Amino acid sequence: MGAAALAFGSVTHEGVAAAAGRPSPDGLREALGHKVLFPGDRRYDEERAAFNTLVQHHPKAIVLAESSQDVETAVRIVAALGWPIAVQATGHGIGLPANGALLINMRKLNGVSIDPRAGTARIQGGATWGDVVAAAAPLGLAPPAGTTSHVGATGYMSGGGVSFIGRAYGHAADRVRAVELVTPDGRRRHLSPHDEPGLFWAVRGGKSNFGAITSFDIDLLPISRVYAGELTFPAESAAEAFTAYVAWTATVSDEMTSLVSFTRYPDTPEVPPQQRGKLVLGVKVVHIGSRADADRELRPLRARRPATDSVAEVPIARLDTVFQGPTEPGAIVSSSGLIRRLDARGTEAVLRAVGPGAELSPGSVEIRQLGGRFAHRPATPNAIGHRDALFALFFANPAPTRDRVEPLEREQRALLARVGPLLTGGRLPNFLGTEDTTPEAVSSGYETADWERLLRIKRSVDPRNLFRINHNIRRCVPFRAPGA
Repeated sequence: MGAAALAFGSVTHEGVAAAAGRPSPDGLREALGHKVLFPGDRRYDEERAAFNTLVQHHPKAIVLAESSQDVETAVRIVAALGWPIAVQATGHGIGLPANGALLINMRKLNGVSIDPRAGTARIQGGATWGDVVAAAAPLGLAPPAGTTSHVGATGYMSGGGVSFIGRAYGHAADRVRAVELVTPDGRRRHLSPHDEPGLFWAVRGGKSNFGAITSFDIDLLPISRVYAGELTFPAESAAEAFTAYVAWTATVSDEMTSLVSFTRYPDTPEVPPQQRGKLVLGVKVVHIGSRADADRELRPLRARRPATDSVAEVPIARLDTVFQGPTEPGAIVSSSGLIRRLDARGTEAVLRAVGPGAELSPGSVEIRQLGGRFAHRPATPNAIGHRDALFALFFANPAPTRDRVEPLEREQRALLARVGPLLTGGRLPNFLGTEDTTPEAVSSGYETADWERLLRIKRSVDPRNLFRINHNIRRCVPFRAPGA
């Protein structure tokens, strides 16, 4: 990263002894000492926990990686044992429990270093976007992060990364320059457009299927502040406001990235009285241009007289205050889809399904505007496709008790069926949920040719499919767009 790099977090790479002797679980402890936890060890339950508590890991062992060498050593030993391997930083986007597997917990491998001259960051495998923002913001730079800084940067990037400034700058995966990957044979490999370009293509979109990403280099953006916030509308005006929002998205510049959400609040004491048991339509916006340009573009929405309007100048370091994503672990049932376009008939169909007249469980239905740079293929291609969709649809419902999970899953499947004619049949890899783990569901995250290429690379790099505790790339009937 150059002599001018500013280092943040635990960036020291301490070597560890390579595993010796016969492969056995004891070999992990011999090689990595206190960094290995087995069932019954004091911190085992704490370190196996995921952010989405619907998935409960029960691994054979946990490795608390502190360096790339730790990851190499762990993978080499466990590959000889034939155990499956799972990788986790925060556990936001996991699909399957790591039962009977090795769980590589990356949270201590969380260093970030910035090269201010090049405008790039090197991000270790367990860093969150909050770690990156803390390092970059004082230098007037911003990463292509999502709507919450609590998400692990690596998992987000390797699933594409739908950035809060993506209509201007594209998916996070589009801006990656290099990747350090430990493959299932225990080798550390350096990937770039010139070094192993096929594998470099695959890991930017293929999630954790090809090994453990121990670091990646990414372009930062010369942004120190944005105009951002939320306009909210009560249930009585939600239908008109949503119709106005859809029309508005066809007029805005690529400097404006936005989403609209129908949020149904539970009738519980934890919810503020003014929201308790009610539906609120929220339009969240981020504009990277001038305040005058932002105000001009927002004029049609403000003409609808929102109940609240918090859009203001926001330093990049405080962007979480706009989106207010969950910060505590919980059980979340989610589903997603892609919408190619929304005309008047489609807008009405969405309102019938999820608008004020629909009887739905507490939770949110979110529609993100895509288009802009999201639609552009990067100069160095990656595995993120479905770029013709103009909107991403995302359902998220909290499950207060385990017996609510199945009814919520049924409700979301019914909603997807109800809006089915609007959907392309594809998804974005980052939005694959805990139900989307069959080969058919995973393949919907990719275009047909990309899926076939991913399968070939997967068979070459991981012929035993050791990295399968994820949205696993394996043979099935591939996704085909309607009419293809």
